[in-house]
Amino acid sequence: MAKDKNGKELPKGIAQRKDGLYMGRFTHNGEAYCLYSKSVKKLEKDLNNLRYEVEHGLYAKETNVSFDSWFKTWIEEYKPLTVKRGTLIVYQNAYDLYIKDKFAKKKLKDIRAEHIQKLYNELNKTYSRSVLLSVSQVINGMFKQAIENGMLVKNPAEHIKKPKQYSESVKEVMTKEQQDIFVKALEGSRLRILIKVALFTGLRSGELRGLQWEDIDFKNSLIHVNHTLKYVAKEGFFLDQPKTKTSKRDVPMLEEVAILLKKQRQQQNITRIALGQRYMPVDGLESLVFTTEKGRPLQGGSIDAELKRICKGIQGMHPGFPEISPHSLRHTFATRGIENGMQLKVMQTILGHSTLAMTSDLYSHVLPDIKAQEMRKIQGLF
Repeated sequence: MAKDKNGKELPKGIAQRKDGLYMGRFTHNGEAYCLYSKSVKKLEKDLNNLRYEVEHGLYAKETNVSFDSWFKTWIEEYKPLTVKRGTLIVYQNAYDLYIKDKFAKKKLKDIRAEHIQKLYNELNKTYSRSVLLSVSQVINGMFKQAIENGMLVKNPAEHIKKPKQYSESVKEVMTKEQQDIFVKALEGSRLRILIKVALFTGLRSGELRGLQWEDIDFKNSLIHVNHTLKYVAKEGFFLDQPKTKTSKRDVPMLEEVAILLKKQRQQQNITRIALGQRYMPVDGLESLVFTTEKGRPLQGGSIDAELKRICKGIQGMHPGFPEISPHSLRHTFATRGIENGMQLKVMQTILGHSTLAMTSDLYSHVLPDIKAQEMRKIQGLF
């Protein structure tokens, strides 16, 4: 029986190396298995667990595949079956920009929890929560699939602590008075119809820019949200699936929205005829509702820039007027709806939120006044 450097007998199968580290070994069906630890008790426990897994066919022998090689297999062979094209692009960008330099040359089996934790901590100092989320989804997804494939035993990303971040700035919501000022200021803007439709429907920027005329159901007063418009360098514009399963939905169309969309169609037809061959839509996207003057798809940045221009003009006469983004229009729509008695469950389906809790959390600022109004209805009953 082996002894440690102090002469103490060690459990069967365990020896101490010259550097002080304990090594445990056993063989099964002619194949050797080996573990290391600084603690005899821990090593003995891990060794017994490993022996049990091996003897009962539960052990997956870790492979020498590189992290980079496995990412390519994961993103090309597995993820296209479960996520939309836009998400694949997000994952690829997250890998190229934030993960590849750190892990690409390492073996998959050599990545430890502390390596991943260090990466998250570093990213947290500079980048947004959405970047951290994308990186986490890639790394965790890769290891989960590797375990399912019998390539690894444990997922080192499973118990990583996500760094705390300061909450992202809350998007501005216009008061009713600010909303009236804003709508008046839209006159003269080339994007006034798109911006008004955004404010009156709560649609996301990509959903609005991805609307096609076949999605507009004037007969039944519905807008069918079936796509979102995406742009990728070197690939150009394309229509992707909406953000989540619940994002694919039908949004009731107010009479004013129907009037705006009919006006948009009329103006678009006039422009198309006037420009002739200079009207150049993208192949496959000829039916977009909102485009540039030459029929090209709209970049999200063009809406942001126009909103900034409009707000700057308003702020000259109304100092303190908030900065409005496309998401602010969506939040303002929802706030007006809830203020006027729309049920949260109904608002959830209109906005395309995946859960009622998400809608409730986002618009909790409205609920205290609504609750007070509802309580006054039963005043005098007790």
